[in-house]
Amino acid sequence: MDDREVVAEAPRLFAIVQEDAGGGWVAAWGLDFGDGSVEVMAPEGGPGLRISTTSAERALWYFAIDKAARARLVWLGREVVREHQSVT
Repeated sequence: MDDREVVAEAPRLFAIVQEDAGGGWVAAWGLDFGDGSVEVMAPEGGPGLRISTTSAERALWYFAIDKAARARLVWLGREVVREHQSVT
């Protein structure tokens, strides 16, 4: 399996960004596995926020409930970064 195949198979990474008059912040990070399963977690990790849902758009809906801040999706690009490390 070459690096491009690995990148093509990897889940897509996204952020849910919230913005209000004071600025913006990353409210959550998410992984879209492409098979109808999406995992979303708080940006600091830990035992806090964790959402399992069927799409990134559905996860965004949870953050759009808060009318004090606007919520949007930001998809991160895919690229091959060559950093070969292996253990033999």
